[in-house]
Amino acid sequence: MRVVNTVDLKNRANELVRRALAGEPVVITLRGRPAAALTPLTEDNLAAFVLTHAASRSPARPRGLRFTSVPGLLGTVYVAYSDRGVCAVDLASGDAAFARHLRRRFGLPATRDPRPPRDLLRRLRAFCASLGRYDGPVDLSLVGPFERRVLEELRRIPRGQVRTYREVARALGFPGAARAVGQACARNPLPLIIPCHRVVRSDGRLGGYSLRGGVPLKRRLLLREGVDLTRLAAVRGRAR
Repeated sequence: MRVVNTVDLKNRANELVRRALAGEPVVITLRGRPAAALTPLTEDNLAAFVLTHAASRSPARPRGLRFTSVPGLLGTVYVAYSDRGVCAVDLASGDAAFARHLRRRFGLPATRDPRPPRDLLRRLRAFCASLGRYDGPVDLSLVGPFERRVLEELRRIPRGQVRTYREVARALGFPGAARAVGQACARNPLPLIIPCHRVVRSDGRLGGYSLRGGVPLKRRLLLREGVDLTRLAAVRGRAR
């Protein structure tokens, strides 16, 4: 490990960057105290770096959640919400299972709402019956700032189209963060409503899917939207 002060950094920047890229950690001191470091970023640790540092101010998290359930094309869909909008979706087996999922995932208590807002129910019933676009408000305060940016980008993918993790990363201005995008998709608390099923691997394979039902459900959703999976694999495979 090499320790340099800020004057050394200014005068020997190129040399120190080369050392860092070669794998030697460089610690930068300011008035004799450690202030920063130069370390190489690999594909593996870039995801963690981006998720940690690509930040903006986070909205306040709710103290508790309400939920309801709605029948639809995939069975019973459980939806949790706050005063700002819907914030979690799952195909749970019952109220207790969904409440446990929310507690385990977000550390928040959740109770069934005996009188869900009429407008919310109307929007949810229309969405679950068609699996079209959800036109109501969403609350993304339960996820980190980079994940919010990824999820907001996913909402822009039109029905019947797909993007690769790399293409989403590039659209966000982080072309090397495809793995971080994949992690954000895996953590998506609102699958279906935020269509992470429309994001696939660069080689045309489907990748994972966070909703109960996994990759077979992802395939079913894409086929239902008219995506030609055979052509997708062929075209993406040639584009690698």
